[in-house]
Amino acid sequence: MKINHFTILERATRFLFCFFLTLIYCCITPALVFAQVKKADAQTPVPVVSNEVYQAIAQFYEYDRNIPLDARIISKHDYQGASNEKIVFTGVSHSQVPSFLIIPKDGREKHPIVLIVDGYSGTKERWLQDDSWPLGGLVTKALLKSGFAIMICDAVYHGERNYENGFAGQPWFYEYPYASGQMIIHTAMEYRRAMDYLATRADIDNTRIGMLGLSMGGMITFQLASIDSRIKTGVAGLTAIFKEAEFQSSTPSTFASRVKSNSFLMFMGDKDPFYTMKEARQLYAMIPLQKKEFVEYPTGHTLTMEYVGLVNEWFLKNLKP
Repeated sequence: MKINHFTILERATRFLFCFFLTLIYCCITPALVFAQVKKADAQTPVPVVSNEVYQAIAQFYEYDRNIPLDARIISKHDYQGASNEKIVFTGVSHSQVPSFLIIPKDGREKHPIVLIVDGYSGTKERWLQDDSWPLGGLVTKALLKSGFAIMICDAVYHGERNYENGFAGQPWFYEYPYASGQMIIHTAMEYRRAMDYLATRADIDNTRIGMLGLSMGGMITFQLASIDSRIKTGVAGLTAIFKEAEFQSSTPSTFASRVKSNSFLMFMGDKDPFYTMKEARQLYAMIPLQKKEFVEYPTGHTLTMEYVGLVNEWFLKNLKP
């Protein structure tokens, strides 16, 4: 049998070519993808966007107010001398948003209210537990004792909404920057819907709405204190500062210079891996308010007992009649 050496050589060449293409795809492409979401260097400045860019981004947070809320009270029980209502309302993209609305039983007809936005992987139930990461039960009880109603919603993909992401948990920021960005934006929109619901309640003083956000919730607090004039005072703690272009639509520096609430408090940890203190103070300096305050704690991405009193005193000073 005659052997065609040219055919053998051709096949070998094609094999080696395909092998090297596969090697390039498997080894180099992931490195390029990772580079797209690689954490920015510490020397990278905190980004600032133009008014034109901000106005375009602000449109991402708008929603159709004609969509019915279809809010309903699922259950109601006592909590620490207050009434805790579990409420579900329609959010965006036909989502159903479970939330707690807790109102003091102190005889007052109307109560100022604090909207609470938890951090990444948080749940509304954490705000009934004293030993949770946000020390949520301690904060809730302090605010109720001071006469504030509070409302906490499960964020997109969080808590009872984990099924929305196929029970796979929440998309991590640096692994899925665009999916996590959409998660944050949709959650912010749903807190705007929550305020729409509160406007239907005779027992809530809708002229006195404050917001407390931690970590991811701090990002949302910056967003809504800029976009929605119903937020009268904001408190943002341990707020992640993302400097990469992928996060431009949700990072707090996009919104800080446009904050229009009456007052704003930032508290940050000097060992937090999500920012440097230089970056935190740069962000604080962007807030265009006379009535603002910055508190630095010697902590990482953790909360201390001191913050419970700090936020309670802030809302007493800036939200109560």
